[in-house]
Amino acid sequence: MDDHHTVRPALHGDQSGTGSQETTAFADGSSDSVVNGNNETASHATTNQDWHPLPSRVRTVWLINESIQCIIWLAVCAVVAAICMANDWWGFWQRLIVTLAAAYSILDLASQPLQTKYLYAFTRFRIGERDLATRKGWLFRRSTTTPYTRVQHVDTKQNPVQRHFGLTTVVVHTAADEHEIAALDTVQAERLVSLITERVAAAKDDL
Repeated sequence: MDDHHTVRPALHGDQSGTGSQETTAFADGSSDSVVNGNNETASHATTNQDWHPLPSRVRTVWLINESIQCIIWLAVCAVVAAICMANDWWGFWQRLIVTLAAAYSILDLASQPLQTKYLYAFTRFRIGERDLATRKGWLFRRSTTTPYTRVQHVDTKQNPVQRHFGLTTVVVHTAADEHEIAALDTVQAERLVSLITERVAAAKDDL
């Protein structure tokens, strides 16, 4: 297996009337496309250093997921309040705790459009010849580089909201941790799993 001729992602910008069309091109001549709204164009000369954005519709997925969590927390607060009032436990501390929990959930949901905007802007991934890297977070940022020699296996996961929007999460497992590429088009995610698997096998053969 020759890892120098395996798939190498590169990005091309192609603007349209509704945003930019970002294409991940592969060395075998095939390509996958991911629509995004931040109009970024990558250079072929620095392919291994390119940070790839996620599809822009992942922001909608994040908003929906947060809305579901908020509804669950508000339902829990309502149940706790009902139980406390039914058993005559509805004192100052109970009211304070339930009110604070409900207020936090509502404020968190209200701020999600801003949070997802910046989270999306700073969430990127890079697929290199010898390692892969991810970075995420907007207030507290985290960047992780994982050599292929440390990777144990790669798989995907998809919740119902992601499935509705045609997105899939790629999960890279090491002995100590796991790292995620939060959302890609499902077809692209499957191809990326194959690419990483090939490069992991090649890297371990070279040891």
